[in-house]
Amino acid sequence: MIVSGLNWIDYLTMAAYLFATVCFGVYLGRNIRSGKDYFLAGRNLPWWAVGMSMVVTDIGAIDIVGIAGSAYLYGIVLGNYDWLGSVPVMVICGFVFIPFFWRSQVYTIPEFLGRRFNDGVRTLTALIWGIFLACNLGIMLYATAVMLNAMLGWPEIYSIVFTAVVVGFYTLAGGLAAVVYTDVLQCIIMMGGCALVLVIGLIHTGGLTGLMEKVVAMGPEYQNHFSLVLPVDTPTPHPWPGILLGLGLVLAPAYWFGNQSILQRCLGSRSEFEAKAAFIWGALLKILIPFIMVVPGLIALAHNPEHLDANHADSAVPSLIRDILPPGLLGIFFAAFLAGLMSSVDSCLNSAATLWTKDIYERFFCPNRSERHYLNVGRILTVVCTVWGSLYAIWILGKSESIYNVIQTMLSLFQGPSLVLILTGVLWWRTTGTGAFVGLICGLCCSTGLFLTHVYASEPLFKIQEPFLFIALWSFVVSLVVTVAVSLLTKPEPEEKLKGLVYRYQGRNENAISG
Repeated sequence: MIVSGLNWIDYLTMAAYLFATVCFGVYLGRNIRSGKDYFLAGRNLPWWAVGMSMVVTDIGAIDIVGIAGSAYLYGIVLGNYDWLGSVPVMVICGFVFIPFFWRSQVYTIPEFLGRRFNDGVRTLTALIWGIFLACNLGIMLYATAVMLNAMLGWPEIYSIVFTAVVVGFYTLAGGLAAVVYTDVLQCIIMMGGCALVLVIGLIHTGGLTGLMEKVVAMGPEYQNHFSLVLPVDTPTPHPWPGILLGLGLVLAPAYWFGNQSILQRCLGSRSEFEAKAAFIWGALLKILIPFIMVVPGLIALAHNPEHLDANHADSAVPSLIRDILPPGLLGIFFAAFLAGLMSSVDSCLNSAATLWTKDIYERFFCPNRSERHYLNVGRILTVVCTVWGSLYAIWILGKSESIYNVIQTMLSLFQGPSLVLILTGVLWWRTTGTGAFVGLICGLCCSTGLFLTHVYASEPLFKIQEPFLFIALWSFVVSLVVTVAVSLLTKPEPEEKLKGLVYRYQGRNENAISG
């Protein structure tokens, strides 16, 4: 699958993009003097930049390779992850939850939960997100290796190290400001490059009608490849109950309401209004994503139907691009792919460093130190996360699972209980710290138990191979029931503690950190 038509123009395009991005990131870091500058860009980010940064963080290299690969296997049902799992949820988050997060003037979502509940909840959620972001970083670097090896023949390890060094360098220098403003450029390039593949791919398959005819003609098992709603007994991981309940009610809200890498840039917005506007702007952009991410997977199926299993799914789009893009345009797509990769990696790096610095290091090891001290620690932890992500990416090389399914399975283990914390914490004043902590533990035990039982039992617990949607749903239900029950049996939190943090007490929290 190695590209033979790549010429000096393509390499020059990629090199120019990388050089410009790194220089821009370093330039933005010239005025960083404190931890607040590094972690929150001095709380001076505009809505349009934050919205584009959120979108490109969410639809990075994993989606270019992973979502298209899953669409190759399962069809357009993957579009639900944006049309159902992002757009309406982002609007709700912008109007309902963002005001509470921004007014509290926190650095992280676990810090907000610590104020609302207790230090146990804060520490446990910080550890969960810190570990997930570090591992997610490795998976993104792995996605890069898959693409670059498939199209250029570059050794996977070299690709991982190269991208980690480039992205780590400008993130280390520029902090969140570098992340957000380089993401604006990356958003434009990535969406443009993917749209280019979509248009040329449709031309090669005879338009949308020709695409549908070619896929449907492959056999009766492909009749549902153009259906957004799949039956309950479908062998894919995306039946409609899982999509509606697991994704629509649990995974999607949990991701957008409590994901540190998404919400951190909103916490750095220069006003509450701009933080809300960023979510609305991002939701509008997300409407376009299934067209430029999912449809190319179907085009790859019509173009190259020889390899119809998970072992080849993540190589579907690389194969398509190799065959349909002429020399000169390959460089544009590679720039788009690198943009998607870099936007996701830099967000994970900055957010992971923020979590480990503010919620773990400052809280338990060195409280009440100078802002300069935490800036230095944050940069050290950025390097540590970069090294860890690279090693993790190297470790998972050769695994056959779909990238997208791996990510969703990881999220399903804790997203249900995490959503319960956000919903009950903001919307129900009666939730107590004890109830939240016990509910979180029980939810995590439920999801872990369901996953292990499904994998190792003699008979799989669920009829589908990747039941992450149902695991998220049931862990949410268990966590919610336990949280409500324990909260009603324990003493209510004092009213003074809840001011500015709960819907019932919407006044500004008197203990909030000054912005």
